[in-house]
Amino acid sequence: MFSAVLQRFSFLGWIRYWLFDRYYNITLRVMLIGACFGFSALTAILSRDIDFYNFNSIFKSVILILLMFGLTISIFMYRNMQATALVIFILSTLVNDGISTGTGTKLTFTFLALMMWMVVWLFKKAIVDRNFKIQTALPNWPIALFCIVVIIAFVWSGAYAEEKASYVFAQKSLVRLMTGLVLIISPVTLVLFANAFRTKSAFRTFTWWFIGFGLYMATMRLTVGDTPPPLNGKGQFPTWFVALALGQALFNTNLRWYMRLLLLIGVLMWAQITLGLGITWLSGWFPVVVVIAVLLTFYSRKLLIFALLCVVAWGVLNADFINHTFGKEQDESGGTRSTAWARAFDVVAKHFLFGAGPAGYEYYFEVYGYYDGSVGTADLSHNNYIDIIAQTGVVGFALWVLMWGGQGWMLLKLFFKRFDDPFLRALKYSLIACYPAILVAMMLGDWITPFPYTQSLTGIDYTIWAWMISGISIALYHFAPNLNPQEQEKPVERALVPALELSGTD
Repeated sequence: MFSAVLQRFSFLGWIRYWLFDRYYNITLRVMLIGACFGFSALTAILSRDIDFYNFNSIFKSVILILLMFGLTISIFMYRNMQATALVIFILSTLVNDGISTGTGTKLTFTFLALMMWMVVWLFKKAIVDRNFKIQTALPNWPIALFCIVVIIAFVWSGAYAEEKASYVFAQKSLVRLMTGLVLIISPVTLVLFANAFRTKSAFRTFTWWFIGFGLYMATMRLTVGDTPPPLNGKGQFPTWFVALALGQALFNTNLRWYMRLLLLIGVLMWAQITLGLGITWLSGWFPVVVVIAVLLTFYSRKLLIFALLCVVAWGVLNADFINHTFGKEQDESGGTRSTAWARAFDVVAKHFLFGAGPAGYEYYFEVYGYYDGSVGTADLSHNNYIDIIAQTGVVGFALWVLMWGGQGWMLLKLFFKRFDDPFLRALKYSLIACYPAILVAMMLGDWITPFPYTQSLTGIDYTIWAWMISGISIALYHFAPNLNPQEQEKPVERALVPALELSGTD
């Protein structure tokens, strides 16, 4: 046999056969062990003259260990895509921190993990599998083209910057690059999660971790007044918690009454935080109201009408408070934001095709003298739709609209999928309810992609949840069995909330 192998293969073919085809696992282990010993020995040599007060000296000493650590994580990601998705999601809730870049912002650990995962996934698809076969979804092509447009906008805006702004673009190249990467990794996360979630346990882990963590965060907010860093409950966290918790409470018929009661208490706690303590912050509570309204529409139209009547009655009884609160909100945000939108469109008019590039319109605001020193960053748009058209032009914005329009179509298809499992049926309604909340949140702030000069790029740790949820909704659509039209039209089993004594559908 040995001679046959030598005759059949060249020397390199012989090496590949024995090391990679026949004894791949042993070869990989030997190579990793050898790399560990080699890197450790070289690190010991590099550490002889380490200066603990000099960052460059410390970095030089540990760079090989960091490379080995990164290689180990990459191998884990390569072999465990679903587990990687869950680990990154859990990391995003536990740690809102990262590595300083020296520019006033940080590369968060969640962002770095997503970047590494994207590279590993692309390597697997392009080099190993040699095909990009992924879950069929309408947003796929708009996402791919949007990422290309972001790269073009980055290069185009730097090469063709207006003369009086060219020096600012040159100085801010790192910020522009990191903003562009955030604009790319955000929609790519949707694709990654859509293709990573393959089992019911993954959907359960995501849902119950978010709910359990949300209950803890709400308790801390109402008792202590804040949450200890680096725990992350920022951005639209209340919206996603309410969507997941209320969906399970209303539609999961397998839950015991005390579990439903606990979930409803959690929803009320976050309602108190957003609608009670934070009533003046429109973008904090309005998406929550949207989620509740959508879920109540699915559950019981009578209950929805009753809730609306209660809201109207409360509004009549507190008319003075409402006028004062929203009048103040209009004075502080309404006027400045509409002015910022007009100024952003002024920039777009001069950079119509690909916009001002990632983070670029802020630099034109500076050189055009648009900033009001007393207002500061309130002069920026605080609106994802405006941010996208200002940074990527009409080409990028058209793809952005196609992307979210395609996502809406996928959720409509998900709506007509029948689930016999109560947990998955409840999750379906929760994910669908998140979609209009995402569209609203983009109008009220940069809650879906962070702008570096408002929330800073560390905001990706909480804006990324909208993309994760969107990806999971596509994964759930493909996870559900394809039934024939007669089976699809079977009535959904009614849910019952003992605390309210209401039927599941009217």
